[in-house]
Amino acid sequence: MIGSEIYDSYYHMVKRISSEYAFKFKMVDRQDISQELWLWFASHPNKITEWTNLDSQKDSDKLFAKSLRNAALDYCIKEKAAKEGYSHLDNFWYTKDFIKLLIPAVLSSDWSKLNNALSNSVKSNKSLAESGDWMAFAADIKSAFDQLTEQEQNLVFLFYGQEVDGQELHSTAGEDKPTARATMMQANRALNKMVKHLGGNMPFNDEDIKEQVTGDSNDLHTVS
Repeated sequence: MIGSEIYDSYYHMVKRISSEYAFKFKMVDRQDISQELWLWFASHPNKITEWTNLDSQKDSDKLFAKSLRNAALDYCIKEKAAKEGYSHLDNFWYTKDFIKLLIPAVLSSDWSKLNNALSNSVKSNKSLAESGDWMAFAADIKSAFDQLTEQEQNLVFLFYGQEVDGQELHSTAGEDKPTARATMMQANRALNKMVKHLGGNMPFNDEDIKEQVTGDSNDLHTVS
């Protein structure tokens, strides 16, 4: 059951997020997405209790919005797969780690860098430069890189492509930032933009928060 207080408080958020994902996934009905989001509330009573008791309403709303968007995305990609006749497990997601692995080769066209990095994990009779799958990945990543601003491209090229350290990155391309850490964070945000261009992050496993007893009955540990 969803209490009237929660329903009234988050009605507009649910409506807004449902509309957002119905626009992105036109084959999925907005009302079905809304129902899925209300089901999220019904199945996460512990998170509701914890997040509504936060001191900051802004922080609380951010947490709810993130989980509701995750639930909407998870539902929509499964509905899209069902309607179009394929398994949602066949979807490929570009992670930051995967992009960072390929960027040195993609931005230099030197596939030996990737062949060396994957020599112990990739079993293939042909080089990565001859592999259709890897070349498709490279094309996608280059396309995402091209969407960045010139400054963002410079940061990504140096920090992830040339693999310079934070201090060198800051001295070379971080004139407008006060510290090396701030410059590295700016490079990380640029990489996040590439992930978003490539489809965004895979939905996370959004389980409710549970209290788990370990050892002494008074020793409670919160896990998710």
